[in-house]
Amino acid sequence: RTAGSSAFDLAAWLTGRRQQDQPPFPNRVGLAFSDISVFGDPIGDHHIATLASPIRQLIESAPRGFGIPELFQKQTSYRQLTHALSGLVRDGEMLLVLGRPGSGCSTLLRVLGNRRGGFQRIDGTVSYGGLQPDEVSKAYRGLVAYNSEEDYHYASLTVRQTLRFAIQCKIPSTRVLQNRDDYTSEFLDALLEMYGLINCADTPVSAISGGESKRLSLAEQTAAGAAVDVWQASTTGLDSSSALDYARSLRVTTDVLHKATVAALNQTSEDIYQLFDKVLVVDEGRQLYFGSTTDAVSYFEALGISKSPRQTTADFLTRVTQLRERRLVDGF
Repeated sequence: RTAGSSAFDLAAWLTGRRQQDQPPFPNRVGLAFSDISVFGDPIGDHHIATLASPIRQLIESAPRGFGIPELFQKQTSYRQLTHALSGLVRDGEMLLVLGRPGSGCSTLLRVLGNRRGGFQRIDGTVSYGGLQPDEVSKAYRGLVAYNSEEDYHYASLTVRQTLRFAIQCKIPSTRVLQNRDDYTSEFLDALLEMYGLINCADTPVSAISGGESKRLSLAEQTAAGAAVDVWQASTTGLDSSSALDYARSLRVTTDVLHKATVAALNQTSEDIYQLFDKVLVVDEGRQLYFGSTTDAVSYFEALGISKSPRQTTADFLTRVTQLRERRLVDGF
């Protein structure tokens, strides 16, 4: 009972709401980012301590005065997580971010989702329809929504109560909406149908499955009504059919409500890949490709890397940097 099923037509419901000039209202805010370089603590250089570690550290620190001068110096050694990543997502477009674990995709999505805590320094610019990140944090926090890989819910609330609270937090004022209770009930029923949560609507969140918990997170972000949606590994815990239905719902909401959607998905099938407009390929924090999803394969084939006939496009783009797995075009 999602966007791709016959039980509930998400596109028809949203279009009908727009024709009646009723919420949720579209927000035409694009996303542009340029030369994003993120620096963090060099935790990757740390080693697991053993019994001999204190002796080794003492010997290594002897030429530097046993580390005493370093206590009075400010740390300037940072690990660079991304290198000058750039891109543009207009309203009504969907961007797929691909990369192997540790490539920097999660770091980029956190920055684009305006979750900048935990980083030592962020260079480059991010613009949300002309608004800077600090402006969004202070006055337009609801403009950008970030959905992390982990689900955070109140375990004592039921699924219905959780979604009702999310809707009521973003419900328009009485000047815009005459009957707020009817809108809350209609939107709540639509979300339960959209994400297949009818059967567990009155079940406490602590008792639902992992897949249902993930779909609940998706429904909450849909209720938030943000103009820029950032999804981090949001298909974790979903089967292939549910993941495809979820991606279709993203496509519908992006088209009808003119959202700018950025997503990094696990095990992206060919059907899911074709729903996106643009793709960004990242490896070791560096940008390998940014552009149309339809031109990505031909771009790498022009560089001498061929795609296997049975390989999905997303899998090909993710593995293109692995020397043992990529295939070269004849003549290169």
